[in-house]
Parts: sequence; C-alpha cells; structure tokens
Amino acid sequence: MTTADQAPASATHGWTDAWLAAFEAAAADPVMLLTGERLLDRADIGQVHINPGTAKTTLTAPKASRPHQPCVSVSLIPGPEWERIYRAIAATGEHADNIAAGRLPDTRTTFAGADVLPIAPAACDITFTCSCRPDPGICPHSAAVGYRVAQHVRANPGVLLTLRGGSMKELRTLLRSPKPTDPAPAPGAEPAQTGIDAHDAFSRFTARPTHPQSARERTTRTVPAPPLDGLRSDPPAPAPTVLALRLLARDAAARARDLLAGRPVPVGDDPVQDAARLLADPAHRAHLEHAAEQLGLSILQMRDLALAHEYGGAAGVEAALWPLAADARVLAHAEAAIQPHRPAPLASLVSQDNQLTDAAARIQLRLGSDGLWYPFTDWHGTWRPAPGPSRNPGTAYKAARRALRDR
Repeated sequence: MTTADQAPASATHGWTDAWLAAFEAAAADPVMLLTGERLLDRADIGQVHINPGTAKTTLTAPKASRPHQPCVSVSLIPGPEWERIYRAIAATGEHADNIAAGRLPDTRTTFAGADVLPIAPAACDITFTCSCRPDPGICPHSAAVGYRVAQHVRANPGVLLTLRGGSMKELRTLLRSPKPTDPAPAPGAEPAQTGIDAHDAFSRFTARPTHPQSARERTTRTVPAPPLDGLRSDPPAPAPTVLALRLLARDAAARARDLLAGRPVPVGDDPVQDAARLLADPAHRAHLEHAAEQLGLSILQMRDLALAHEYGGAAGVEAALWPLAADARVLAHAEAAIQPHRPAPLASLVSQDNQLTDAAARIQLRLGSDGLWYPFTDWHGTWRPAPGPSRNPGTAYKAARRALRDR
C-alpha cells in the first residue's frame, strides 16, 4: 500500500493494485489473463459501462465475425454499511481537497476498521460472464474488461465506489457538511471554501498521462548487463542465472543473424509466445520447468505451447491458447473435406468457433489466424498439438491420425 511519504495523495496505484489482486485471484487462469491483457491492444473494445455491481462492454476480437458482450460482476456492499464507510473516511480529516475533487487517496485503500467493510472487493466478490460461453467463467474477453477496469481505477478510483454500490457524490456531500465541533461562521464572514485551488487543478490536468498505462506497468525493470565469457557464478538475485543469460545471448545472436540474412524475425512482447518460441528449440528444454513456474502455467501446458511453436510458429501458439472466430462456410467446407478420412464417419462432429472436434477419433482441428488448419490429438483429456498444419483440412486431419499411430 502506498503511504503518504511515498507518493502524492492523488496517486492511485494502491487502488489499482487492490483491484488487480482480487480480479486476478478470481480469474485463477494465467493463460486467460495474459490473453485478455493482450486483447487490450489488439481488440476493438467499446466504452466500458461501470454501474453498481457490473462492468460490461462490447468487444470484437481480431478477425472475429461477431462481437461479444463480456461482463465482470462485483458483489455490492449492503446499503446500511455505506454510511459507516463514508463517516470513517471523513473522520480521518485527511486529503479532503482530493476527495472533494472526486479522488480517493491511496493512503486509505481499504478504510478497514473494527466495524467498517473494505471498499476493494475480494476474489470471492467477482464473477465473469460472456456471450462467448454458455456458463459463467473467465474468458479472454472478460479478462480484458477486468484489465480495462484497472485502467479506469488508475485514472479515477471513485469508480470502485460505483462498482460496489457507493457514491462519490454522497461522500463529498458528507465532507462538505459542517461537523458538530466546527465553529459557526461569524456574521458577515466569507463562506468556507471547498475544493482545490484553480492553479493546482490545472497543473494536475496538464500533468496527467496522455495514454492510460498498462495495468502491469507499475515498475521500471533494470536491464542486466551482457554476461562476460569468464562469468562462472550466478549474479545476485533477482538477476537471471548464468544459464539464462547465456540462453538469451545465444537467442539474440541467432536473431541478429536472421536479420542480417533478411529472414523474418518474430516480434512482440507477449511473454507466453516468447517462452514458447525459446523452448521450441530442444537445446532450451532444460528451462521448461522454470519458464512454466514464472508464467504460472503447468509443465504440461508449457510443453504443449513449445510444441505448438515448433510445429506452427506464433500462429500455432495462438491456436493452442484460445478459440478464434471462423466463418461458418469455411467450417462447413472443412467438415466435407475431412469426412472421407474419418475412421467413424457416422460419429458426431462438433463445430465451435474455429474448432472441428471428432471425439470418437480423438482428433481436433483448429483454424489459425494465418489460414492454416492445426491438428491436435487427445492426450489423456487434453488437446496436444500435432505436427503437420496445412491449408487443406483433410491433410491436417491425416497428420493428426498419423501422430496418433506414431505414439
């Protein structure tokens, strides 16, 4: 939590951190969270409507054929509790000018007392729904809404009061009300002023960030110096180990060679994609367990993403991570193309989003953003990437059958 001597009273990091901690714990799915954060820059996201108990919007993912309506729901604080919360805030006598201007100080992130409820929600207070799935639960679209709410909270923490059923207007009204201990104004005296000085208000306006910060851009990372050939022991934590530094140096050299040779070099700052790219090289598989731990994934998930990159590059990882929208006519053509190759042609074939699933054959095909069909096979209840993506769905289906035979 930010303290008064660490940041100005108008800072909002504490409220943002409180929201992110609860939201990410409620989601409990690192892959969905990373995907949702990535959608902030890639998707067409409408205005987020923040009302008591809900934050919702309309979101159209890249190359999607239709928009989705994700919603993050937050349980409300009971009405009678709000008067106690307001009075607890007002009783502090701190930062009255900021509150009068519609801002909550970071030094009072929870306002928790013996009989006062905290304003920031807990993980159990947050649920997710979206038109992309029939049942409640986290998805990339609702994760994106959660991170967009974090941006709103950073700019104006008062939206948390709205989400929880409170009102900044009522809080400001209470602050303006004379306290019983306040002396009555002398006859003819000027009325007491509330708010902030106009010059101060304008300086705050001009000092605001032009673009909202990413929900995770809270610290400045120090870039380590290049490792020396004579380095034999690990540098002090939290710097990378010698093995990790040498891996990064080899990867940088390989990418430089590709650039000089005119070969395409993948770009981007998605840590999951980058880890999958590095681990696709068998020489780097020794780092798989550590990478999975750092990204909050299981070893099996990290291994499958590395295989997806080995077989299909970045588009293969994207197909493995989340469902994409696909044209119904393309799916119908793919169903007809794979029918002659199915071992049980009368068994059910499920078509959803960009996926064709032949459960009886233990095969699933996924249409990637690059137009290739990526084969997956059932591996003890999970879909594992298989080699052989192709523009022809029939060819990709046969590649999946071949992968099952070769196990």
